[in-house]
Amino acid sequence: MLWKRQIPILIVTMIGSITLFGWFIDQPDVKEFVGDDATQWYDILASFAIILGALNLIKLQVQKVLYQRPGWGYSLVAVFGFIFSITAGFFIKGVDDSVAQWGAHVTSDGTLFKWMFDYVFSPMSATMFSLLAFFVASASYRAFRIRNFEATLLLVSGIIIMVGRVPIGGVISSWFVMYLIVLCAGIYVNNWKKDLKTTFIFVAVGVSLVTIGGIMTGWPIDQPGIFYLPSIQEWIYYYPNVAGARAIMIGIGLGIFATSIRYILGIERSYIGE
Repeated sequence: MLWKRQIPILIVTMIGSITLFGWFIDQPDVKEFVGDDATQWYDILASFAIILGALNLIKLQVQKVLYQRPGWGYSLVAVFGFIFSITAGFFIKGVDDSVAQWGAHVTSDGTLFKWMFDYVFSPMSATMFSLLAFFVASASYRAFRIRNFEATLLLVSGIIIMVGRVPIGGVISSWFVMYLIVLCAGIYVNNWKKDLKTTFIFVAVGVSLVTIGGIMTGWPIDQPGIFYLPSIQEWIYYYPNVAGARAIMIGIGLGIFATSIRYILGIERSYIGE
């Protein structure tokens, strides 16, 4: 029990405390451990974890093939791809094995591993990422349905970002956007007042003001800039988006800190199976 419970908790507490509080200690040895040694130990442990994960994956796929469970054909392809990658990466260096430096064959042109990476792995990765576009479109449809003010704001911002960042957004005149805003405001006024006469007067006055302003300024496509889609999307991207992203990162940082404290104090013991 001592070696399976108390000793691992003591090691995690000691190393975790040094790594966490080492950023606040102005001592060269501690800084070297936090910035260099701890990172190298993490890479070493992660490498072993990757090996164990790969072996476990192959074990599950082989079992699926042997017992011919549903989808075992895909498991057979996975096992073959794993064996092929290991062979190409560790045993076949290239055309001239005598001069090929160990490890350089994975990035050198003309080697089997580089061919596999360029013509098998890269196209499959591109296919997987291209499928994400359809998942994003589906998720956007569900998220952008107008239910309340927040959903409406999300919908409008999403449309501005998507249209403003493509070439067609640059050819949409700011005056067209102003006409569109007037019409949308007219819809709101009509729902508010329930009076067609009031709505007509509001829309007519708004359209007239926009038209007069366009005639006086010569209808520049990007003026006034506050209604030009590329300028609007750039403002949304660099200000509200950055503010939201920073808030999320702050939340993630607080969560990481809380989890680290739980590990250091021995409250969280999932790494020893509890």
